[in-house]
Amino acid sequence: MCTRIETPDLTVTIDPGVSIQTDESPLPEKTRSQLLSQYEEQVIASCARSDAIVISHYHLDHLIPRREPKIYSGKIIFAKALSDLPQNQQETAKKLFQTIDGLPKELIWADARKFRFKKTEISFSEPVWHGRADAEPGKVLMTYITRGKNRLLVSSDIAGPVDEKTTDLICEFNPQEAVIDGYPSFLQPEPKTDLELIKSIINICRILHLPGLKTLILDHHLCRDYRYPVLFKTVYQKAAKLKKRFGTAAELAGSKSAILEGLQNYGTTRFHRWQPLEPEDLRATLQTAIAKGEISPEWLDAFDRWVIKT
Repeated sequence: MCTRIETPDLTVTIDPGVSIQTDESPLPEKTRSQLLSQYEEQVIASCARSDAIVISHYHLDHLIPRREPKIYSGKIIFAKALSDLPQNQQETAKKLFQTIDGLPKELIWADARKFRFKKTEISFSEPVWHGRADAEPGKVLMTYITRGKNRLLVSSDIAGPVDEKTTDLICEFNPQEAVIDGYPSFLQPEPKTDLELIKSIINICRILHLPGLKTLILDHHLCRDYRYPVLFKTVYQKAAKLKKRFGTAAELAGSKSAILEGLQNYGTTRFHRWQPLEPEDLRATLQTAIAKGEISPEWLDAFDRWVIKT
């Protein structure tokens, strides 16, 4: 999820971390290890040319927890405050800041704050859930960057988005470009009945309807599942109808996502058969959940408004 944003006034690297994919990836371990080294080098190089670093939360795929001067020396660190973190992330954060003590130019707890660098404003959301409300991974910060009429959002790990409040915040910001962490469908053997997945599809379609939005990158957790093109078929179709640039970072750069190259070259691992999620499948699951009292009827209204209607 590491992303570098450059303006004439500020260069910032968000979530400077990298992690190796598990054996659920069809790529061989040797290839995954090579990619890990390659991208860690790129993350370090990005930080070296940045004025500021953003740490949205303290999972180890979002930071490099060692005393690396090229990453941290002389940088402004905008970091998620420790006050409402799960215990394991508090321990990771405290160890990180002890390890890099003396390197950063400044350490700033960034939750719900704004900062200006000449004509560039960088601001941060209030802490939002890493997935559904009350999810065990805790909360993260979304990053907003504005310069003139240009408005960009990097969501970090919102896992979908699934949470309605998080989606509301994204829509209130109304970005031109958004880099959003997709739903972790790789955890779901039966995606057709996964209500959280369906909520994320509805919420992404709602974001695609934003009048100012031009480009939406959906990545990170999404790209750990080689089924994602068919699971999110409805979203790709909606983006095409609305004439929005949409896809993974690799796709929008004109490449094939690594997980799909692995599937093509080496075959399946955990999942061997799967079907596209069609609108009628999504509707049927929503109707069943409403009948059981698992969700409110408003979700079916939202489905019709954002997914079905153009």
